[in-house]
Amino acid sequence: MHGDANLPTHFPIRLLQRDARTNDLLAPELGRADGAIGLRHLLYRFYDARQRPLYIGITTCSGIRLDSHRRKSQWWPLAEYIAVSAYPSDPAVKEAERAAIRHERPRFNKQAVRGPANAKIPLHGAAEAAAAVIFREAMPEFIAELAVLLAMPERFPQPAPPPRACPAPEESL
Repeated sequence: MHGDANLPTHFPIRLLQRDARTNDLLAPELGRADGAIGLRHLLYRFYDARQRPLYIGITTCSGIRLDSHRRKSQWWPLAEYIAVSAYPSDPAVKEAERAAIRHERPRFNKQAVRGPANAKIPLHGAAEAAAAVIFREAMPEFIAELAVLLAMPERFPQPAPPPRACPAPEESL
């Protein structure tokens, strides 16, 4: 289960121990892992009794974040299962969180479900680079709608260019 420190470590889904200390809620397995894993960034997923996703989040201060969920989150009473993954870096765990939320669509996540409102798309060079950004950042429904619209350029008339520049007529004497 514990391999290369540069790769994520995924722990299996398990029953949520509601009476556990806050610090112990995130994978008791972490305490038995090598020392470096405690410094990793954690992705946690809470599921209901039918193992439907309720909430997905990330933390480096597991006790503080989970205590906040325990006290304030409306989904907490519905949570029956938890799954935890440890990542080696902040960018890695953020990318994993975004992908997990967009793929699993947890009922109580508000951020990142739809993806970012804007994305910087390269308009010069290989079209494949632009497509990669769109597929990484946009929701599948948006991509499908965009593909339909891109096949209909007539819906988006472009401004007419100004008249072609011509030399001035020669003045007659």
